[in-house]
Amino acid sequence: MPGLEPSRYPSCVMSPSQVRNALLALSLLGLTLGVGLAIAGGTAEMVQPRPRPLTYVAIGASDSVGVGADRPEADSWVSILHRRLPEGSQLVNLGVSGSLLHQAVDQQLPVAVDSDPDLVTVWLAVNDLNARVPLERYGADLNTLLGTLRQQTRATILVGNVPDVARLPVYQRFDAEQVRAEVFRWNELIGRTSERHGALLVDLHAGWQELAGHPEYVGRDGFHPSTEGYRRLAEVFFGVLAERTDVV
Repeated sequence: MPGLEPSRYPSCVMSPSQVRNALLALSLLGLTLGVGLAIAGGTAEMVQPRPRPLTYVAIGASDSVGVGADRPEADSWVSILHRRLPEGSQLVNLGVSGSLLHQAVDQQLPVAVDSDPDLVTVWLAVNDLNARVPLERYGADLNTLLGTLRQQTRATILVGNVPDVARLPVYQRFDAEQVRAEVFRWNELIGRTSERHGALLVDLHAGWQELAGHPEYVGRDGFHPSTEGYRRLAEVFFGVLAERTDVV
């Protein structure tokens, strides 16, 4: 163009060697980025976040404190389950021997709520069944317990039902079919109430049929679990927790 001095402006035309060098540099840059992303992706895939510690609250009776075990404090199913939770998890064991559900609502439930739990297990039915607590009253208490836990905590709730107690030695003096019919009524209610409140049912009745082949699961008193029985109970509860939640 008139008035411009071409010598003052560099040329935009690259020589063949300059083009080759530029393309090589771009190829090396792409390779470097690709390797970096692959390494980053592989690292992210291999390194999984560790499960966070939980606050675990157990609501229960004599089984929670390990009656019948060789070392009750260490061998109750609650203690065994606690040891299978993520490292650093805290156990608040509120179980009281002989407790009925109505008593647990008054005594254990407020402490459970105050503990701000991540996980709550509830296994409290056999004492009420033995004490001939009216099923309607038991149902109302269970509704109160689970409803309060659901409304006032963020916990995952596991509820155990009644095992096939007709297989236990202490029930041999009763008519087995009548015992099983009553257990069926109780378990139907426990199942419905647990579902209503979003609690996970631990079906001990279905999973405890193996008791016939494992008499060593029963303690010397013919009623409470033995140390082996508590280990198996903990496995059943943990199985539901692992299969149906992501907390472990």
